[in-house]
Amino acid sequence: MTRCAKYTALCALKRVLAATAVWAALGAPAAAEWRSWCGEPGLGAGQVLGWHFYCDRREDPPEAEPAPRTVPPVVDERPATERIEAMRRALEEARAEAILDPTPANVTAYLRLQQETLQRAAAFSDAFRRAVWATPELDYTLRRPVGALAKQVWSDGRRLERDAALARLGERYGLIYLGHAGCAGCKVFGPLLRAFAMRHGLDVLAVSLTGAALEGWPEAVPDNGRAAKLGLGNAPVPALVLFDTATKRVLPVGFGVMAEDQMAERIFALTALEPGHDY
Repeated sequence: MTRCAKYTALCALKRVLAATAVWAALGAPAAAEWRSWCGEPGLGAGQVLGWHFYCDRREDPPEAEPAPRTVPPVVDERPATERIEAMRRALEEARAEAILDPTPANVTAYLRLQQETLQRAAAFSDAFRRAVWATPELDYTLRRPVGALAKQVWSDGRRLERDAALARLGERYGLIYLGHAGCAGCKVFGPLLRAFAMRHGLDVLAVSLTGAALEGWPEAVPDNGRAAKLGLGNAPVPALVLFDTATKRVLPVGFGVMAEDQMAERIFALTALEPGHDY
């Protein structure tokens, strides 16, 4: 090694010793600065890069953007009836505006409001039926089914109950038939009532308002004021009423020509069902 080389190495060594002394005087070890700058603390001897390596400082991670502030929804504190009325007025106003000035903007505004209203109605209808499905006591179709199969099952059960009630009818009630010979409806209804009474084993008192024989009821008795006593002096004929022997009340079954099923259903409702049972 030449003197110049020795001199250069000596100068470099002096510079290192001087730098180390300065760092020591400042209270910050050179190794700590190097490690925090060029690597992690605790690296082994074989992993140290050395003082003469120039290392780039790590870039600080970018600051996260602040989360957008959420604006709480505005709560309409008006009563529901007022809000519904406001929606209705807005829809009517938009419709009137579109009719008087049918520009694309006006028509579109009206259609949007109409669509929103229909959507609300559809949501209510859907929630309504789901609530009925989940709440049996609110489901009217369990009492009066509307489906074909369920309705048939209900009708069969209803017919059995109705026939049983008609079979017990004479225990408390009597049937009174009012008619007269010149009544066109009586000529049709008299024979029909006769067949109905025989089918169900019912006793019927036939009363002729004119005293003449009635179609299908040759044993009919003259009125002789019976209709007036029952409060049916001016009633249209043919007329069929129930007389309740327990309460002494007259229960009109119907006036005019009635089919057998119609008579049976009315008598069953009047004598076996509480008011409001089917509704």
